[in-house]
Order: sequence, then C-alpha cells, then structure tokens
Amino acid sequence: MASLSFIPQTLDLALYAGDGAAVRIVVRSNREDQDTINVSGSHEAQIRVNRMDATAVETFNIDDSDAAEGVLILSLTGDQTATLGDGFKGNWDMQWIAPGAQPLTLIQGKITCVLDVTRS
Repeated sequence: MASLSFIPQTLDLALYAGDGAAVRIVVRSNREDQDTINVSGSHEAQIRVNRMDATAVETFNIDDSDAAEGVLILSLTGDQTATLGDGFKGNWDMQWIAPGAQPLTLIQGKITCVLDVTRS
C-alpha cells in the first residue's frame, strides 16, 4: 500500500555551550535528479524544551540570501548556546512560508547542549 508522509526529515543537533553553531540546509526535490527547490519566502526556526511550550527558548538566525537556490543557513551565536547551558534537552524545527502558501516545516529534530570548559 502506498503512503505519503508530511512529517519533515529529522536532524538532531548537539551543541557546545558558548560556541557558535551553523548548519547549511539544502532543500531538494524527491526526484532522482536531486534538483534544488526555490525556498524564497519567510523562514523561522525555534528551539523549545517541549514541543507544546508556549514560548521558544531560542530562535535561530537564518541567512536566506541563497533561498532561490534551495540553500538556507541556520545559526546560533555563542551567547545563544551559552543560554541553553549544560544538560539542555529540547526540540527544534524550521518552517518555510512561500508567498501565498501555507507554512511547511522543512526539518525538525532534538537538540542538546553540554557545558564548555574554556570560558571567561
């Protein structure tokens, strides 16, 4: 029996408190030729301890300057990861809204953070 899933792919992230982190997301079609998809529009990526929490703990910075080529860069500063602190466990995802369309979550996963050793 055929099935169709609208659940986004999973990418779990493990962070080191106080260090900046960035991940390059390339959005491709499911076809064998692997063409990229134009993901121009608005983007938002948040971290929450529990998926149902009303407030995000942190929000990723998103460089969407190459969105037309299917490329997005999500990043957190060292200050943001330091705020998460030692032993943090949570969830994250990223949504894209194309002009005139409904939100589409492109990727999601678990996120953890451990305390760094060298710090001021």
